[in-house]
Amino acid sequence: MLLLEAVNIQKYFGDRLIIEFDEFKIYSGDKIGIVGMNGSGKTTLMNILANDIKPDGGIVRQYCDITYIRQFSDEGINANQRNLKEFSLGTELNRKIFSGGEKTRIKLANAFSEENTLLFADEPTANLDYKGIEIFKEKICGVETFLLISHDRSILDTLCNKILEIKDGRIKS
Repeated sequence: MLLLEAVNIQKYFGDRLIIEFDEFKIYSGDKIGIVGMNGSGKTTLMNILANDIKPDGGIVRQYCDITYIRQFSDEGINANQRNLKEFSLGTELNRKIFSGGEKTRIKLANAFSEENTLLFADEPTANLDYKGIEIFKEKICGVETFLLISHDRSILDTLCNKILEIKDGRIKS
């Protein structure tokens, strides 16, 4: 089943073309990894697909709800107790300052508490220790369809059935 499609997308920052492609579709069961150099447009692509930013050209159609784990965001705690416990987040969460790893675990626990059809994850293992990465890998294996940005090729090779590279503003399979 088609979950998302983007057609004739163009996005510029100033006069610099960040990303351009004719067609991109996500179907149920797609486990898509996205790679590319820093600044190549990976997060921009995901933000366009999530309708967080508008492309300069083209259209995005979403046919399901999306959960989005953003790399750079601070979130309140919305996760259920089971997921907080699975991500080793105990009862000491009533404070206001968290480490980078704790912030990432909170984002992951929140995301995996939602029941959406499609998951977007932008560098979800950043700041995680080995145990946190293993918990993430275990949880994402239960997700039918996702789009995952990561610089960790072993995670992508383990979890994904498609790898896309963004280079020079283009998407290559």
